[in-house]
Amino acid sequence: MSEAAEIDDATAEAILALGPCRVESFADVGGGALDLARALHHRHGCRIYLVDMGKSGAFPDAPSDWVAPYLAALEAAGVPGGAVTRVGSADEIRPWDVIANFSGFGDAWKVRHLVPVLEAGLHADSLMLTDIRKGSGSYPFLNGYGACETVATREERERRVTRALFRPHPPAAGVAAGAGAASDEGWAEIARRLAGPFGFYTDNGVHSFLYVPRDPSVLVVTFDNLDIAMTKRADRRPWGFEFIEKQGWSMLGVMAAGWTWYRDYWAMAEFDRLAREGFFARFGRVVFYGASMGGYAAAAFSAACPGADVVAISPQSTLDKAVVPWETRYRTVWDKDFSGKYGDAARASEAAARVTVLYDPYEPLDTGHARRFTGANVVALRAPLMGHRLGSSLLQMGILSEVILKALSGTLTAGEFYRLLRARRDFPRYQRELFERAVTRGRPGLARRVGRWVLARGENRYIRLAMADL
Repeated sequence: MSEAAEIDDATAEAILALGPCRVESFADVGGGALDLARALHHRHGCRIYLVDMGKSGAFPDAPSDWVAPYLAALEAAGVPGGAVTRVGSADEIRPWDVIANFSGFGDAWKVRHLVPVLEAGLHADSLMLTDIRKGSGSYPFLNGYGACETVATREERERRVTRALFRPHPPAAGVAAGAGAASDEGWAEIARRLAGPFGFYTDNGVHSFLYVPRDPSVLVVTFDNLDIAMTKRADRRPWGFEFIEKQGWSMLGVMAAGWTWYRDYWAMAEFDRLAREGFFARFGRVVFYGASMGGYAAAAFSAACPGADVVAISPQSTLDKAVVPWETRYRTVWDKDFSGKYGDAARASEAAARVTVLYDPYEPLDTGHARRFTGANVVALRAPLMGHRLGSSLLQMGILSEVILKALSGTLTAGEFYRLLRARRDFPRYQRELFERAVTRGRPGLARRVGRWVLARGENRYIRLAMADL
């Protein structure tokens, strides 16, 4: 069946409202958006999360009645079971790219019960399609988290229902840092215990620094990405904590309380202070490491330690619109000041010994940023068709640990990276991307060759079914 035949008017309208965004994760709250889930998976190969939350905001012990037929319908549409996850507790909510809340909270049910999704399911560029019933009070409630724009309206049982596109705004510093004072107090206690008598923990409510001393021959400075930054658990750890702990390396974890891109004068002053006091000079090697927002920070703040190494996954170089007018994401921080010593990561990292940038050359915005890193110290490693969340793709392929271990150790060569990347040949996302690109470019013969190549390597239900349509 062709995509056009599968999409009804309402689904086409929803996809049009979402615009040209890349969707790697889609969450359906309550099960009202099956057609949209199928369409987005067909277009983007995204993971689908079924948020099984009842009308009171509670999560049932067993799957609700809608879950099994929903799963069966996805399977019939060629969506592999491994791409679908049931979310059965608030602790399982993570930031998603697109969320659908159809005929649910704010329409049939009280909107206030949507709070767990709004507080843990959003990142800077999340989009939520939601149904809002006139008189429900949803608009004032949602305005506390972001802004809505009308997509469509309809009359349903003599009541007016609006389908709106919701965009979150970044939480205010006090809100992000104070989202549960008890949790923050608990985390501070945990952080100081992790630091021990010879480490340190500093915090200004927006950013915090946790130094855990171990082997003095290597210090890894890490930065939260967006998904980690929005995790409000008291027991959270800085980006890469467990991995670095296993290597026995010293660690300076820099954490953000929201979508900040670390544009905080206090954080900048902390790096200046550490450099001035000779902190980085204590270590044989210093590596700055992060992904996306954290990748930007890793490259930018490496200026505090000339001669350090940088490992950045899908980084932004800056979000200064005068410098990167083509960057359409992360509008929530377009008004931040990206000037100064730590402003332009591409320029700030020129003093590093080695800057390893991993990115997908088929993601045009990521590529635009990667091309701004032009220093002789830059090693650009291309991972085609792996997406912006490249780290997640490498993890699913089973090669992330080896890639990052070699990168942080300073031993990752381009040849070694591309040898490891051969694992993508058996990675369903990569196979699907190859197949769909051939189809969308009007080359059915090439698509058939790709399909036969994939199926010769093993079962791929989606491609097997799609081959019948060619």
